[in-house]
Amino acid sequence: MTAAERQGIDEDDVALIDALHINPRASFEQLGAILDLSAVTVGRRWRRLTRGGAAWISSAPGPAMPLAGAVVDVTCAPGQVTDVARTLAENPRVASVHLTSGTWDLFALVVAQDIANMSALLVDGLAPTPGVHRTRARPVMELFSGAHWRLGAIDANAAHELSAANPEHHGRQAVREPDAFDKVLFQALQIDGRMSLRDLAKRLGRSEPVVKRRLEHLTRTGMLTFRTDFIRFAGGWHLYVALSMRVPDDLLYEVGRDIGRWPETRVCAAVAGTANLFVTAQLHDLQALEPLLRRIRAARPGIEIDDRQIVLRTVKSWGRLIGADDRAAAVVPVDPWA
Repeated sequence: MTAAERQGIDEDDVALIDALHINPRASFEQLGAILDLSAVTVGRRWRRLTRGGAAWISSAPGPAMPLAGAVVDVTCAPGQVTDVARTLAENPRVASVHLTSGTWDLFALVVAQDIANMSALLVDGLAPTPGVHRTRARPVMELFSGAHWRLGAIDANAAHELSAANPEHHGRQAVREPDAFDKVLFQALQIDGRMSLRDLAKRLGRSEPVVKRRLEHLTRTGMLTFRTDFIRFAGGWHLYVALSMRVPDDLLYEVGRDIGRWPETRVCAAVAGTANLFVTAQLHDLQALEPLLRRIRAARPGIEIDDRQIVLRTVKSWGRLIGADDRAAAVVPVDPWA
């Protein structure tokens, strides 16, 4: 029995999740045509996955959303790691929390509306957390990775068809500050990124046409995107690693863009610090780590891997609180404007 089968996820479920990575808000009719299943069957499968915490879709900032981010490494007082992780996970500006091996006990990914608010969060919000012994914050200068990943479960033609139907793949406009309506729409879609227009309109107290126009505008202009997540273990990805690298400054953005496109890459960001590139990657097993490190070193001359951490447990993943069984147990929506 495979890991997926033990978790109640079969091959059709993995194909569905792969399709939703490409177009998270595709209709069940579109998905059914791609997967050769009825829309009713696709809808039933997706509801089963979400009810069991095996898969979920959330809103995420698009490339045109003006935000500040940072990677925060934390060491904790003896015996306090779990309590610190849970406390951080309850903070809406802490997007993700991972317990790790190595020098640091955990790392967190944090977001805020701008640098000033990020500074206040790091100095006054996270550092004084009970049980925190030491922190290191590395502000994100550029994010090279996106929110859409591939599992390789559907063929290239189907992937192209779904991608072409995704409004996020169209034009971009100049960056602008989100208004109050943008923010509440973003928050509502944190709970359920596939929430219907009717339910969104009811939740926000607006008409369906108004919600539809704003949602289309935000996705089309790159302010808003969506990410599909699922139990990684069930898909065969048993190892999650975080790497801190030193890359020559003149190569940093070129290397970051290259690694950001690799299928195993989840986060790839240029950060302020001696180790100026931060990468997280999902691998099938521990034996796949060394080939990945060799590939990184061979990518460009002068790359040094400063630190490597193995994620022992994920406590929060982009707003979802993750249980010991790796399933989503609850939601603390990511709110950069909190």
